[in-house]
Amino acid sequence: MRTLFLLTLTGIFISGCSKNGTKSKEPVASAYNNAEAEEWTGIYSTKKSDNAHSGRTIAFVDSGTIYSMGYAKALENISKTKIDSVVFSYWAFLKNKKATAKTVISIDKPDASKNIFWAGNPLEEKVKEYNKWVHISETFTIPANTDSKSILKLYVWNSSKEEILLDDFKVDFY
Repeated sequence: MRTLFLLTLTGIFISGCSKNGTKSKEPVASAYNNAEAEEWTGIYSTKKSDNAHSGRTIAFVDSGTIYSMGYAKALENISKTKIDSVVFSYWAFLKNKKATAKTVISIDKPDASKNIFWAGNPLEEKVKEYNKWVHISETFTIPANTDSKSILKLYVWNSSKEEILLDDFKVDFY
């Protein structure tokens, strides 16, 4: 009887751990930053503001600072699992329709000597209202033949002279 009980418990445990061959919807790795100084690059493009989406600090891009703070890391240091795509999201505050920028993914050779992949999606296509915080989310596919030692970078590039406020950056890898 005791053996039957242990076999039943083992069966329940094993079936509860099964993924039934489906791909997990959970990210294999994540990173988040609310524009506070942490492990992200470009911290020079942050400042204290009463208009932050959260916290007391925001990131910004303007005519003198065209690249936002961003995420930069070798793919092999993000996850032991191969990464196929990345979702880069953040909050943006545009004052008017003259403000234009792109949400960018860039992948460089491991020694940073050459860019091997670049894509930028226009921010203004996602923003329908001005003078308010708008959530932006972009999904980028990582080319299948990308060397795991390559450096992945995510940031916002200002292509206008207008100031754009940014906050609460999040990166999910799949």
